[in-house]
Parts: sequence; C-alpha cells; structure tokens
Amino acid sequence: MRDRIEAALERLGHLLYARAVWVIGGALLVVALGAGQIANIELRVSTDEFLREDDPVRVEYDDFLERFGRDDVIIVAIEPPDVFDLGFLTRLRALHEELEDNIPHLRDIQSLVNARETRGVNDELIVGELMEDWPETEEELASIRLRALANPLYEGFILAKSGRLTTITIELEAFSDFYDAGDALAGFDDEAPEASSGETGDERFATRLTGTQEAEIIETVNTILARYDAPDFEVYAGGTPLMNSALMGSMIRDISLFTLLSILTIAIFLAIVFRRALAIAVPLVVALLSVVATLGAMGTFGIPAMPISEIVPSFLLAVGVGGTVHILVIFRQQLDAGASREDAIAGALGHSGLPIIMTSVTTAGGLLSFVAAELVPIVIFGTIAPLGILVTLLLTLTLAPALIAVLPFKPEPSHATSDLVSIRLLTRVGVFATDNAGRVLGSCAALAVLAVVGMLRLELSFDSLAWFPDDLPAKVASRKLDRELGGAVSLEMLIETGEEDGLHDPKLLHRIDRARHTVADIQVGDVIAGKSISLIDVVKEIHQALNGGTEQAHAIPGERALISQELLLFENSGSDDLEDLVDSQFSQARFTMRLPMIDAAQYPAFADEVERIFDAQLEGLADARLTGMMVVMGRSFVASIETLIRSYGIALAVITPLMMLLLGSVRLGLIAMIPNLFPILLTLGLMGWVGIPIEMFSLLIGSVALGLAVDDTIHFMHGFRRGYANTGDVPEAVRRTLRTTGQALLFTSIILSVAFFTYVLSDLTNLKNFGIMTAFAIVVAFLADILLAPALMTFAARFSSIRAKASEAS
Repeated sequence: MRDRIEAALERLGHLLYARAVWVIGGALLVVALGAGQIANIELRVSTDEFLREDDPVRVEYDDFLERFGRDDVIIVAIEPPDVFDLGFLTRLRALHEELEDNIPHLRDIQSLVNARETRGVNDELIVGELMEDWPETEEELASIRLRALANPLYEGFILAKSGRLTTITIELEAFSDFYDAGDALAGFDDEAPEASSGETGDERFATRLTGTQEAEIIETVNTILARYDAPDFEVYAGGTPLMNSALMGSMIRDISLFTLLSILTIAIFLAIVFRRALAIAVPLVVALLSVVATLGAMGTFGIPAMPISEIVPSFLLAVGVGGTVHILVIFRQQLDAGASREDAIAGALGHSGLPIIMTSVTTAGGLLSFVAAELVPIVIFGTIAPLGILVTLLLTLTLAPALIAVLPFKPEPSHATSDLVSIRLLTRVGVFATDNAGRVLGSCAALAVLAVVGMLRLELSFDSLAWFPDDLPAKVASRKLDRELGGAVSLEMLIETGEEDGLHDPKLLHRIDRARHTVADIQVGDVIAGKSISLIDVVKEIHQALNGGTEQAHAIPGERALISQELLLFENSGSDDLEDLVDSQFSQARFTMRLPMIDAAQYPAFADEVERIFDAQLEGLADARLTGMMVVMGRSFVASIETLIRSYGIALAVITPLMMLLLGSVRLGLIAMIPNLFPILLTLGLMGWVGIPIEMFSLLIGSVALGLAVDDTIHFMHGFRRGYANTGDVPEAVRRTLRTTGQALLFTSIILSVAFFTYVLSDLTNLKNFGIMTAFAIVVAFLADILLAPALMTFAARFSSIRAKASEAS
C-alpha cells in the first residue's frame, strides 16, 4: 500500500510538471475568490460569548440581558482634591453631559449630576435629582454634601467610602437592534433564526452589539475623557467593556505584528539555509496563500475571530512552510545529484509526499480535539487551524511542485548534501543515540520524573486582568475601583416568586435583606463582596422619605399593603428606575453585587457560598438563581479545565491509532508516541517549575505541541522504516534517515520555534507564555526525534532479536 501511494505521488509530480501553469492559475483564482471574504470576519471579545450558546450559564445570562440589560458597565472614577467643590462639580457636569450626548448605544448614565434623591413633602413622594437645583452658594453646596454623604445608596456606588472619589457609571445597550418576528420574516419562507421573547410574549430578534461597535463606543469614551484628565481631575476608566476593548486592540495589533514577523523570520532563515531567492519564494508563496484561503473561509462561513484566533495566521505560515521545505530539500538533493528537473520534482513528491500527508492528517486530528471544547475561542481555533492545515496540504502537494517546475532552479553540485555540516552533525547525533541507547533512555527517564514533579506544581487560572501589562490604563483603573469601590464585576441573583406582586411580601423582603447582610460579611479566598443594589434599597428609601427622613425609618415596612402603596407612589412619581430592578409584575427581581476583578478561578467557590446563603434564607418563599458576568467568568474557568482534560484525551485517542495505521504497526505506533509525549511532559513540567499557570492560552500548548511533534516523528519513522527494510541495521537506518530527512526536520523545527517565540513581543502575558512554551516544546520534540527515537529503535530491535532467538531455541 505504501509503495503504491509513493508511486502515485511520483506520477502526480510528473503530471504537475506538465500542467504547472494551469495548476498555478487555478490555485491563484480560488484563493483570490476567498480573499474577497476576509473583510466579513467579525471580531468578538465579549467574555459571555466565550461560552457555547447552549451552555446553561450562557442561556441564563442571555435571558437576563433580555430582561434587565447589561450588568457589565463602564465606571469612570474621578479623583479631585475635593468632590464637593463647585468648580469640580461644574466640570463633572460638563463631562457627564458630553458623554451622554456622544456615546452611541447608551442605555443609562449616572453620577452625582443626576443621582436620584427621594423626599417626602406633606405625604407626597417627590423623586428628583440631588442637584436638580444647581448650587450657587457655599450654603447650598454644603447642603448637597450633607445629603449625599448621608444617602446609603451613594456610598460605594457614586461615592467612594473615603469620600475622595466619585464616579460616572455608563450602561450600554445589550442589543443594537430589535426586529418584530413578523417583520423579520415577511416575504421569506426560509427557516428563521431563533427568536427571543420579552414579557409581552411578542417574538422579536435581538442583535448583540458587535465587537466593532463596542470598540467605537470605547474610543468615544476615551477621547472625551482624555480632554478632561488633569492633575486636579484625575480620571480612571475601568470595567469589563474597557478590558474587552483592550483585548480587541491587542488582537488586531498582534495579528498584523506576528504575521509580519513570521514572514520576515521565515524569509531570513530560508535565505540562510538555501542561499537562493527562488527557494525563499516558493515556501512563502505557498504559506501566504494558505493563510489567505483559510481567512477567506472564515469570512465565507461567518466564523468570527476571537481571542486565540490571532495566532492562526502566523501558525499556518510556520506550518505551511514546513511541508514545502521538505519537498525543496529532497528536490535540491536530487537536482544537485544530477537528476532532471522533472524527475527531481517527482522524486521529491514520492519521497516526502506520504509523510507530509501523514503529518498533516495527524496534526489536524490533534487540533480537531478542540472542537469539543467548552470555550468558543478554543472551538474556533480547533475548527480553523485544522482547516488551514488541510488547505496548506493541498497547496503543498500541488502548487509547490508547480512553482518549482516553472521557476529556473539550477543544480549546484558544490552544495551537495553530503558536504553539508548540518547533515554530518545530525548523523553523528543519531549514531551517538544508537551507540548509547541506555544512557539516552536513562537521561530522558530522569527528565521525565523531574517534569512530573513540576506538573504537580501547576495551578489553574483564568485571570484576564493579569494578561495585560501593569501600566495599561484600564488595568490601573480596575485596581483603583477594586480598592475604592469594592470592584466593577457584577454578581447577579435572579429572585423568582412565581406570582404577581410576590415581591410585595414583607417576609420575603426581610429574608432577602438578611441574606444580603450575611453575604456582605463573608470572604472566600480573595473574593469580598462590594456594594449591592436591589429592590430592598428602593423600598427602604421610599419608606424613609415618607416617614420624616429619619435613620430609623430606613427600613422595610411590616405590612404588604403598605409596601404595595409606597411602591405605587414611586412608580407614579415619574421615575423608571424600578425597571432596572424588577419585572413589571413584581414577580422577579435582580440582586446586584459588585466584586473585585480577580482570578476567575476564585469565583465559583464564592458563588456557591452566596447561592447556599440565599437558598437557605428564601426557602419556601422564592427561588434564587445566580447569573451575571462573575458567574460567566467562573463558568469560563471551569470550562477551561473541562477543555484541558477532554482535548488532551481526544488528541491522544485520535493521534495514537493514526500513528499505528500510518506506520503500519501497532508496536511501532506505540513506540512512536513516546517521543511525541516526551516534549509535552517536559513543557508542562517546566511550566510548573517556573510558575506559569494553566489558562485559556496555555491549555492549547499540549495539543498544539503534540500535533507538531507528531510531524517530526512521522518523517523520522517513515525514513527509518525504509532504511531498516533495506539494510536490517538500526545505526545505518538512522544514518540514512537523518542524512535525507534530518536536515528538513532541523529547518522546520527552527522555523516553527522561531515563529512561536516571536509571541514574546505581544502585550498579553498569556500569549507570551504560550509562545515561549510552545517554542520550547518544538525544540524538545526535535531533540527527541534525533536522540530518543533512535535509542528507542535500538532497544526495540534488540528486543525483537532476543525474542526471535528465544522462539528459534524453543
């Protein structure tokens, strides 16, 4: 079978030589058609979109957005010498109004300028604003200061506890458009997208704000804030939308940077190795067209770009060059040895074509393990990267030989491979491994034990704030908000009574209040509850206003009828603030709690404790369900763990049988997995020793490294089988393998490792770590294939010989 495939590939080489111009023209036409779709790729960085649409946490959160709007707000903190200085308040009002007038998709904006103030006048409830009458004298200013500092709703929300900092809270629309189902479907018989339904029961289609729209919003906010920022008006803008915008900006920068760096480093290295401009052009053209075709497929099929997607172009460039380099190396060897151009092309395809196919299949198979991931960015990577590898395979086996056929390559016998220093060095290493197989295996075993100890030190993390440099303004602001206001990440509790006006029950309200006080006193790890806002605050506010404004009156009324009456007065006052806290039937309410933006690995334990407290207090009265950005982030952390375990298992389950099948031997396939797993083991061990955690990017390292390590192993094992079949001698088979294939293994390993190492230039710490560790894994994989694999083959041959002699003796 193997011989027939190699013969077929040789025939393909002759055909491509004869039809080279047609092949090149067809490839360029197809890629050009795909290139036109690249502009349709949508960027998405919202944390809740990291989860699958059918994930229960995502479903719950989407329902929450539909009912109450977004919980991830932009918080602008301003720190002046004196918050209640008239000059400062005037500037604050100007900033508030400019933001309100210019921010697109704005749902609400709150600050001292329009802070709600509820008063009772002659049994009448007046709901107005703190500075409805703008202060003009020191006495009026002093009155505002006194009322603001005495209002419990302001503390931790509009004013810091210290009184030295005030905020502007910006809430964006969750959706950019709503369409009635009838309008959306009018004139169409096709199946419609899933509709969402509001409280009225009318079906409507919601379109989420896109990453581009959010980026425009953040740019508007930052531009306005930059005009006001001053030593006596220090501005800090934080919150999840700001971090998402920073992530998108980094993605856009990194895609361009890494693609350019990959092209430059690959071109420089190819120039050093081949010393021919034509040998530089062929691999780069094949790799670049593979990237363009893959990105075109993303645009065609509506696959968005998300975090991790930024590594796809440079990854495909590096991988795409590898196959072409293998063909070029063998082509050059045969051309320099005196073969005709056509025979050299056919010989190169016959020699390298099958292992290139095998490596592409196994690499794609390993990366396909990510399709089953729980995190959407990883699913997208697991979809696009294998697709790109298969596109690269197609172009490598067709376009690369066609380009070689039409370009004026000439033989240079003076550069024959037998004279190359790299070939001599590689063969010496291989001979050393076969002559000292026991020492090599013992050393590798010792390193493996050390790596296992390091793996025990690995920690799991999902700290998105830690990805960014410490001087990033949004990160500085987030730390400031954590200290002064208790945080900007929201934990939302949905309280369902199941009956109309169920939230008028004083017993239920008291239980909610009791749960709130209990939660406020707990600390789980580094998570401490910050400011909470709910219907309870409004009920107490109304009752206090209608009962002389005394501190004792800031309480929940004891009678259901009184609560109903006071809430009706509030609704009739013209304020619509209750819409953000309860549904129109008073059967469902939200309870919002602010938390610090820390490692999401700590959120699930805190959320479990909060849920336990509310369940205990509300038992028999209402149901409580957690949602909000904190729960989404916590679920993303749990999903990353599930992805890690599942993807590694699937990758092994896919690659191991493929190795057995492609190498034609169960025993050889199992032995070949040892040098494939060894680099992963050492890489994970090193991560544990140096303190690099397992998170969204680093969990990719194992499967990516496994897929790439398999490439080298297949090329080595394919050559070894051929050499051993011809000679029956392990050292000689290793020499022949490294003399023909070793140089290509060296070149591709250097190209891949350098391409991944360029990620150290990213602004994101996790991407830097990913690049360094993946580059390390690739280097170890190469060393394993020229040291560990020959040693294993030596022992396997000795074992087979001993077993054969024992069989003969018996």
